[in-house]
Amino acid sequence: MGVRNKAGRVTASLGLIVSGIAGYSLATAPAASAATYGCNGYQIDSWNNVGDDDKVYATTYVFWDGTYNCVAAVKRGDYYGKSSRIRVEGYTDAEGYIGKDDGHYLYYADFKFYGKNRCIAVETDIWNFNGNNIIQDHVPYDGYFHCG
Repeated sequence: MGVRNKAGRVTASLGLIVSGIAGYSLATAPAASAATYGCNGYQIDSWNNVGDDDKVYATTYVFWDGTYNCVAAVKRGDYYGKSSRIRVEGYTDAEGYIGKDDGHYLYYADFKFYGKNRCIAVETDIWNFNGNNIIQDHVPYDGYFHCG
């Protein structure tokens, strides 16, 4: 069945163009890059930060650019987009504790550190809206990994 008037044809054509563009952008949209979280390089690892209640409160991502590691802990669920305390810390086998990003953020905490010729460890801490620490996730549990 054809569209009989000019206004109807224009409206139908625009609808097809818009739906085609929308479909194209959805199909070709790249995955979130390291730059999305203030990091560089490519993702080498990720894991969910799960509370005692089996809820995922954040996902921690590790990126590597050949010289630096960057760690980003991205809030999930009820905490995403709401201000609450989150901290990510970095450790290396050469220096031990090397620093952190700790604050009340809406979406994520990130920390970049020198990782060339070093093995790393990461800790993500999350506090609930009442100020109680509900996640203390040190990865790996013992020792270091991702030697660069």
